[in-house]
Amino acid sequence: MRRTVRILAIDGGGVRGILPARFLVELEAMSGRPLHSLFDVIAGTSVGGILALGYAAPGPDGTGFRAETVFDDLREWLPAIFPPLQGAASLDGLRDAHERHALSQLVGAALLPHHFGNARYGAAALEERVRGAFGDARLSDVLTDVAVTAYDMHGGQPVVFRSREARGPKTTTRENPRLIEVARATSAAPTYLPPLRLLDDRDESVLIDGGVVANNPAAIAYLDGLECGRDADGAEPDVVLLSVGTGRPSAQQPSYEEIFTRNWASLGMGLLGVVLNGVGEMAHQLVDRMVSGKPAPNHYLRVQPTLTHGASLHIDDATPANLDALISCAEATIAAQRPQLEELLAALTTTEAVPRQPAAAPAS
Repeated sequence: MRRTVRILAIDGGGVRGILPARFLVELEAMSGRPLHSLFDVIAGTSVGGILALGYAAPGPDGTGFRAETVFDDLREWLPAIFPPLQGAASLDGLRDAHERHALSQLVGAALLPHHFGNARYGAAALEERVRGAFGDARLSDVLTDVAVTAYDMHGGQPVVFRSREARGPKTTTRENPRLIEVARATSAAPTYLPPLRLLDDRDESVLIDGGVVANNPAAIAYLDGLECGRDADGAEPDVVLLSVGTGRPSAQQPSYEEIFTRNWASLGMGLLGVVLNGVGEMAHQLVDRMVSGKPAPNHYLRVQPTLTHGASLHIDDATPANLDALISCAEATIAAQRPQLEELLAALTTTEAVPRQPAAAPAS
């Protein structure tokens, strides 16, 4: 009998990560099971990588975190990680130490990058919160397999943190990093948060957000699922894959003239949108073609909410109004796609977990 591997992939998108977080609360509630028991592989990029770690981390008591806890924590974290600056426009706002620090970092990054770095936000708030959630847990400690993306600017190559590899024999500390390091690396979006520097006796890595190469990690997750789900004879498993995005604009139809005449700054920001949205849609199309043509129990569902209710495309808009709007978008998507969710859950819950086996030790 063929195995079936169950995969969850979560896009990057900064504060828009509240969308998949809210959606997955509903999925877990409908299933009555924690996500780490519902999926054999959870892959994520950027905020999606942090969510993936949250769903798979052992937590203080070793039983993991529920999706509702992860959602509540993320909603509390985001305004601290991306502090709004509207109050800093007045002297009263500048007297507040938190606002003053955020404004100083933003101005310093623009005018004195050799001293402040080039990130508009510091990493201290994020580091404090992931340390509180994950403690000293390492990649090998997760309750279900994860694959989390980053990019090494020093080595000039993509990086995928895989728990299967971290569980292999003879791994070094570098090859089995702490979850807090993985969370920092995958979410270090250029110009928003500083890169993560990792050192060992052999080399240096300067890690930035995996969204620059794989904002939608569904294709990576699919290939990882095939590998971990092979049976003793090497036969590929069937695949049930859920891919959850962080939202797309409700309307985006610029004319040729508008695109041709944009200034360089606007063009650059538009290309960032291409990286976040266009590359993600390419991954969706690839996985759709690889999975959807196969017979049951193979199943693929892509959930990509449309940003309505006044939600912003900006990945650092952590104002209460925008977070509420993003949550409203997620809830509208849940209501609209409940039949597809029920069909997906049927496919997920009629299969058993793929046995987790240690991978071979990485080459030294």
